[in-house]
Order: sequence, then structure tokens, then C-alpha cells
Amino acid sequence: MNNISEKNSEGTILIVDDQLSNLKILATLLKDNKYKVKKAIDGESALISIETDTPDLILLDIKMPELNGYEVCERLKKHPKTKDIPVIFISALNEVFDKVKAFEVGGIDYITKPFQEEEVLARVKSQLIIQKQKQLLEKERESLKQEIKQRQETEAILYQSRALISGILNSSLDGIAAMEALRDRRTGNIIDFSCLVLNPVIARAFNQEPQDLIGKLVFKKFLNQINDDLFANFVDVVETGKSLEQDIYYSDQEEGKWYHFIAVKLGDGFAITVRDITERKNLELTLEETNKELETFSYSIAHDFRDQLETIESLIYFLKEEYADDNSSTKNTQYYFELMFQSTARTQQIITDLLMLSKIKKSPITIELVHLSNIVQEILMKLQIKEPQRKVELVIQPNVTAPADQIFLTMALEHLIGNAWKYSSKKDVTQIEFGVLSAEKIKFDSIINQCSLYYKDKSLCVQKSDVIYFIKDNGAGFNMEIFTQLFTPFKRFHSDDEFEGTGIGLSIVKRIINCHQGLIWCTSQVEQGTTFYFTLNSSRKS
Repeated sequence: MNNISEKNSEGTILIVDDQLSNLKILATLLKDNKYKVKKAIDGESALISIETDTPDLILLDIKMPELNGYEVCERLKKHPKTKDIPVIFISALNEVFDKVKAFEVGGIDYITKPFQEEEVLARVKSQLIIQKQKQLLEKERESLKQEIKQRQETEAILYQSRALISGILNSSLDGIAAMEALRDRRTGNIIDFSCLVLNPVIARAFNQEPQDLIGKLVFKKFLNQINDDLFANFVDVVETGKSLEQDIYYSDQEEGKWYHFIAVKLGDGFAITVRDITERKNLELTLEETNKELETFSYSIAHDFRDQLETIESLIYFLKEEYADDNSSTKNTQYYFELMFQSTARTQQIITDLLMLSKIKKSPITIELVHLSNIVQEILMKLQIKEPQRKVELVIQPNVTAPADQIFLTMALEHLIGNAWKYSSKKDVTQIEFGVLSAEKIKFDSIINQCSLYYKDKSLCVQKSDVIYFIKDNGAGFNMEIFTQLFTPFKRFHSDDEFEGTGIGLSIVKRIINCHQGLIWCTSQVEQGTTFYFTLNSSRKS
């Protein structure tokens, strides 16, 4: 007979009979009808076979030596793995057959010898169909039990979540609410927002009770009381998906308040958190006014101080000229005059830098396309003219441009290039490089790590979309353990005996970069040089 695979068979049937002729007849009949057949000649071998390969149905002869059919069936029904296998008993027509016992021990049907082929096939097919349906029902029952269990667990989680959310909402010091858009049926445009949920903090801000706002289409009316553009801004959050963060001033009583809110898209609506920042805002405004007064005062003092210094410098010059012809003056006298000139010049430079620091904060910036490569080239050319004897190796990437304020950015580049020139002056050959970092040649993760030393908040750090400019030198460098003081005014990493300076230059540079919403950081090694990196109009979160 041809072999039938389990995949193509109508089912696997185990025939258990000690009469080989019966085995042959039944096996042939079933194989011819696309059933996969297994055979056993006694009860023990049948049980062993079932343990290794479970059939879909068993044809079991009742009268067998040692272990009869009833006993085999009883053992099958006691085992969890085999208790659901349908058993059809086989009995000779002339044998005494206890049908009641057959059903009591777990049989589901019986056939008699000699076999009627149509009857055998019909009973086998019928029981296999019933068995498959039972299996499907059992699977559905288990699936339903699992689904009910999952639903019960989900309901319990939802209940706990509602209780937790309710607790958070009601105990939060910040206002929290969720809004759903109401749209015009004809145009689809948002015409108002319905409040789905809110906590008492927001309700109190509007002098309302929560129940007076939930589900009500009153949000637009309240927003228009605060700011004419606020409703349109929230519509933009829903339609574009862009979050909104803003400070607003609201007053419906004698005393107004400042609120900071963040709105993010949520379904066809938005969620909003609101925080009362009145105290902080008042402190900020007071501090801003105080700083303005202090800057104005400092600016005035610096101007007056510079005027006095110019007078002192002029007097020193006249005294020096007068003593130059005096035979009684000594070499020390001229040396002292020179020291006074140097001191006044250094003080003049400090005042100039301080005035510039103040000017940067006050002056608006004008953005235009600036040719950085040309500016760097001009700065270095002027420095080389002053020191023609110095050996220099320059690498300037051509055609580097950036949107920036040309006057301020030139000033920043003068300080950065000037530092590179100054701190590499003791090298046999000064090496300075300027350009843009190539995305293909850098490991961005390392750049992130370097930048994050200066900007702890990752959202304030450099982004992959930023253009990163750099100025590199082979100068004295510094120990990176003290990098946090790099942009602090008057903080210097080298003494005047090593390198002259006021300690204000990098503060000016940082303030200029900040005005361009950019970032600046550096890496350095002692005697190995320093590399400054900066971005302009950065894509970071402001």
C-alpha cells in the first residue's frame, strides 16, 4: 500500500487486534481511504505505541490475551494525555459483548466482525469529525477563558490606572487637562475644544469648578479672555502635531498671574500642563531690571575710567619725553615709565573688552551670509604681517559660509584665531586649521560626548543636523579637568609670564555664539594643542 503523510491524511488511526487477518483487512481499508494507520497486536504494545505517537482514534479489539480491550481503555482514560482519544471497540458478531461496560470504560462506539466496509468508514469518519469539533470547542473554550481572564486583568489595571490618574490629577500642583477638538461638519475646521478631563488647579485658574468645564464647549471663550492668538496656537498643535511651550500673563482679578504651559497633540485634541510661575517671573523681571541698571552703571563707569586712563597715559608720555632730555634721570626711570605704559595699555584693553561684552548683550544682531574662510584668511594675514619671522602652516577650508552677524562673528573669530596664534607661539612651527567637520569623517557619538561636557542637558546639545565649525592649533593646550572654567570672565589657564591676556576674550566669544543660538565647546591636551568647535543657528531646543 502507498504511504500516506500525516499532512495529507484524514487522520491517524491505531488498530489493536491480536488477529493478523483483522489487522490486515482494516489497515488496507483505511489506507485506501487516506487514513494513516498504525498497528498493535496486543494491549501492552498498544499502550507503548500511544506514549510515543498519539493517534487521533483507536480501533480496539475487546478479546485479547493478557490485557483485554476494556482494561486497555480504562488505562487510557485514566491518563491526562490519552483520556480524550476516541475508542471504537471491535467485537465478533457471535461473541458475548457487554455494550454497557464498553461505554462505562470510555468507549464511544463499536463495530462487529465480519467488517462492513461502509459501516466501518462511516463510524470512523463520524467519530473523527466529532473529535475535531470537540477539539475546536476546547480550543475556543480555552481561548474564551484566556480572553475573559485578560479582560478581567485589563479591567483591574484600568481601574487602578483611573484611580492613580485621578489621584495624580487631584494632587498635582500643576494644572493638567485633556481637550478634544470640535470640528465644523461642513469644513472640518476646528471651531472649539471640549474638555475631557482636568484637575482643580486649571479650574481654579478660570475661577470655575471642574464639573462646570468638563464636557462643555467653553474653552475658546476662556482662551480669548487670555490671549487673542492662544486658540489659533492650540489649533496648530492639533493640526501639525508640533508641541507648544509658552509663558502667558492672565488677569481676571486685581492681581494677575504668570503661567507656563506645555501643550502636545493627543488624538484629535491636545493635552496641556500649566504651572503657576508668578513668583519666578517676578524675580526674573526684577533681576532683569537690576541687571540693566547695573550694566548701565558699569558701562558709564568704564567709559569714565577709560577717559581718566587716557589722561594718565598722556601725562606719562609727557613726563617720559621731559625726562628723556634730563641728564639726571636714570635708566630705571625710563624702565618705570615703560611699565606704566604697559599697565595702562593692559587696563585699557580690559575696559575695552568689558565694554564689548556689555555691547554684545545690548545690540541686536543682523543675519546675513558671512564668508568665514575669507575672514579667517584676513585675520591670519594681519597676524603674519606683525610676525613675519614665525614659521606657520595653515589649512583653511575654502568657501565656508554661514548665516550670521558679520561684525560680531568677525570679532569671535579674531579672538579664537588670536588665541590659536598666541598659544602656539612657542612651537617651532605654528599649525592652525579652520574648516567644517565632515559628517562622513566623524563619529558623531564622540562629538556628542565632547559637547555634553559643556551642555549637560542632551536637548541643548549638538544635533546631527547642525553644521559644526572648528579651529585647531598645536599650541600649549590645557588640562581638560578644569574645562568648566574655560568661558568664565577673567579666568586664565596660563600666567602672564607665559602668555599675555585679559581673560575676557572667550567670554566674548561665548556670548556672540549664544546670540546666534549656537553652541561652543573644545577639546585640549597639554602641549598637544586645542580644538574649538562651534555651531550657529543650532537646531537644538532653545
